[in-house]
Amino acid sequence: MTIAETLRKYTSTLKQHGIDEASSEAKVLLCHALNLNSAQLFSQVDRVLTASEIASFESLVDRRLKREPTAYITGHKEFYGLDLYVDGRVLIPRPETEILVEEALNFGRAWIERNGKAPLIADIGTGSGAIAIGLALNLPGSHVYAVDISEKALEAAAINVDRYRLKDRITLIHGNLLEQISGEMALVVANLPYIGEPEVGYLQAEIAKYEPGIALRGGSGGTEVIQSLITQANDKIATGGAILLEIGAGQEQEITRVIRDCMPGSEIALIKDLSGINRVITIDVKGSQRL
Repeated sequence: MTIAETLRKYTSTLKQHGIDEASSEAKVLLCHALNLNSAQLFSQVDRVLTASEIASFESLVDRRLKREPTAYITGHKEFYGLDLYVDGRVLIPRPETEILVEEALNFGRAWIERNGKAPLIADIGTGSGAIAIGLALNLPGSHVYAVDISEKALEAAAINVDRYRLKDRITLIHGNLLEQISGEMALVVANLPYIGEPEVGYLQAEIAKYEPGIALRGGSGGTEVIQSLITQANDKIATGGAILLEIGAGQEQEITRVIRDCMPGSEIALIKDLSGINRVITIDVKGSQRL
């Protein structure tokens, strides 16, 4: 079979098994099997594949049909212009988390303008290191403490930190939330587990079977881990600092209540994602009466 024929056949196979965006997924998997980029693939559409090339590609398709995410199969995920290594030790970065990065960068640039120096940042629940790397690369001079409770996740994050040569600007820390952070941070950013137990049974197979539960499950109501971070944060934020959190759909009222209880006087704002869901909550602790 030629490359074009192979794409047509296995796009149809993926569609028949309910795989969304089957055409693009077939292209990604074939590029990976042949070690080609997309431009190279389409410049060779009439090339006849060898038996070993077809076998290699079919093994990848079989994994996808078992609902293993393509990002884990290829070991690649694009996020905020980064090419990140991912595997089953870490959550696959989502597009909505780019909103969190963008808001954090806005704060970081304003901090530099106000204070004349780069911010000290804590990325809590760093996973693949996606947020930490995005911030470090775009805020020159900043230092990020990237914390995760999973040692396995930190192993994967280290691969990405090394890839972007940021070992001197990102410190990987094994710990629970802010417990291992000393001193005051200008900014705390967190994409923590926020799926409640009642929702777990409705997760896609790709998520439920393959992504790490510790990075997904936020307790019975989904907000327990986020609430724990907020209660720890009082003594960890510098004057004029901020906390930015990614949250789940419908969680803003409960989380806002906890913030009001722990940090009365803080300024709270909600940022919607492209679906109109309140996805990021920002907490400006300037002037708050910390408890």
